[in-house]
Amino acid sequence: MALVSTINKLTSTQVPTLNDCSSQSLLNYFHNSWELEETLMKSLIGEETFYLNPDPLRNPLIFYLGHSAVFFINKLIGVGLIKAGINSQYETLFEIGVDPQTPTELDAAMKAVSWPDVKKVWQYRDKAREAIANLIQNTSLDLPIHQQHPLWALLMGIEHSRIHFETSSMLVRQLPSDRLKCPQGWDYAPSKGNIPKNEMRRVPGGVVKLGKPKDDLTFGWDSEYGDRTVAVKPFLASQYLITNGEYLQFVQAGGYNNPDYWNAESWNWKQLYNVEHPKFWIPFQDGYRYRATFDEIDLPLDWPVEVNYYEAIAFCRFQGSEIRLLTEAEWNQALLTSEDNHFSSNYNLNLQFISPSPVGMFKPANSASGLYDLRGNVWEWLGDTFNALPGFEPHPLYEDQAAPFFDDKHQMMLGGSWATNGSMALPTYRNWFRPYFYQHAGFRIAQDI
Repeated sequence: MALVSTINKLTSTQVPTLNDCSSQSLLNYFHNSWELEETLMKSLIGEETFYLNPDPLRNPLIFYLGHSAVFFINKLIGVGLIKAGINSQYETLFEIGVDPQTPTELDAAMKAVSWPDVKKVWQYRDKAREAIANLIQNTSLDLPIHQQHPLWALLMGIEHSRIHFETSSMLVRQLPSDRLKCPQGWDYAPSKGNIPKNEMRRVPGGVVKLGKPKDDLTFGWDSEYGDRTVAVKPFLASQYLITNGEYLQFVQAGGYNNPDYWNAESWNWKQLYNVEHPKFWIPFQDGYRYRATFDEIDLPLDWPVEVNYYEAIAFCRFQGSEIRLLTEAEWNQALLTSEDNHFSSNYNLNLQFISPSPVGMFKPANSASGLYDLRGNVWEWLGDTFNALPGFEPHPLYEDQAAPFFDDKHQMMLGGSWATNGSMALPTYRNWFRPYFYQHAGFRIAQDI
């Protein structure tokens, strides 16, 4: 959903529909995505903060300041809507993101890079914004917009910037809090401080069809398209996402020090980085505090825990050998049992809060089987590795958007988080990360019947 700035609050509007959008609606959607990313970047205090690298598996923040603008320009040049770039050096330097296996691999690839002055990157962004806005105002729409339409590149740029709002918010969250100032109107969700009882619910079986139709009237990334039909057996799933309170029991029981809950790969990761608790928990006296996006707060026991895939699997093993994560097909089957409205505001998506929220807080966001927060709050790690749906075709404008990651080294996640916005907040979006990466992601548990 596009984000609209009011005096005190960021609110959202619907993703443009491809057969009846107007130049003005596209212009608004573009400006809102741009403002959202800039608001996040302007929360950084001091230019020197942009040169910090809060995550050793990611570039310093100055790269992300320039990346989305460069992506726009390069893609629009590629379809002929813009004839020339703004700064060829920047349009190479800020073009391609990273997905290293180790910090050493990233350091070796980037050691020769000399990052430019922050002010000059802001100036580049201003010039790019003006050029893109002029293009929108002076280009015939010729509806509907489809995957071969030149304006698909514009939509791709907008949705790409929204993805990077979310991934950059994860980097911001790893900065020292004294380097940040929370933007006005971005509020954390409340917490009641108690641990809700998390019961297993029966989800009926059925046949689900995975894949976004090619004629869908919203933008989609190439990995969303294709066609796979899956017969899903009835299964059990936790009604809520696993909470911080539940995960605390695993930590207190010594779960991070028991190799029985980890496989060789995840145990090596845990040992290498001396991991003893979830990344955003801060040891404090006899317990933990919690690092939210901009601040340290008391650990909200009723919010979903945010962990990587390795940690999610360890918790499952702690619960019993029969406990596992949902599959992609099961998640979609559970969603089919709800009266889901793709554009509904009954979810913690699109920055309703600048944090997770208590599990089950959004009462309408439950399926007929009684599963809450299938969409929004935090992403759900799945048991599936990222894969191509039958009929997958890489889009020629961005051939390496997904295809290089069909390598059995990236785990899937679905549903979106509080920070997810735009077309990525639709239930058809298929997300993926390496199993040791952190995003605004948690999990619920499942079990065969």
